[in-house]
Amino acid sequence: MVGFTFVWAGQILSVLASSASSFALTIWAYQTYGSATALGVISTSFLLPFLLLSPIAGALVDRHSRKLMMMVSDIVAVVATFGILIMHSTGGLDIWHLYVAAAIMGLGHTFQWPAYSAAITTMLPKEQYSRANGMMSLVESGPAVFAPILAGVLYPIVGLRGILILDVSTFFLAIGALIAVHVPPPPKTVPARGT
Repeated sequence: MVGFTFVWAGQILSVLASSASSFALTIWAYQTYGSATALGVISTSFLLPFLLLSPIAGALVDRHSRKLMMMVSDIVAVVATFGILIMHSTGGLDIWHLYVAAAIMGLGHTFQWPAYSAAITTMLPKEQYSRANGMMSLVESGPAVFAPILAGVLYPIVGLRGILILDVSTFFLAIGALIAVHVPPPPKTVPARGT
């Protein structure tokens, strides 16, 4: 349970910071463009990869290293966030950049959650599944409650740039936790004879 808790702690910090930066980007987009439609397109861009690729993601997670899938998902998300940070810092951030970044983050998210959920079964004994699932539920729902508050407090103090820097920093915490912990590979399945 110690290793899982370590990964979970890195993940909850990362998801909280990512949710706060998403909320801050929504504030920035609305202040800059004043368009509710643009905000809807950002949300759709994030959800579309999940809708299209979740069946493939589940199959890939079952066949490959869950640790690698989790790390790649985090790296994909940090690349998108870092790109937004660079564009904002240089004054070149445009609304279409948010669409592309949301799609890339959605792609990472599509593979991330199945990998984390599947890792529970290889990292923990069955008697710990309920506790681990409760902790994972907190990662999924907790940031939705606290991230807007965090973004609302930080936005006037550090601005969008500061929140994005915080987000990028927490990705490295999450990836570091994954590097430090052993995540057993999925069990090998042997095909039945005659198939």
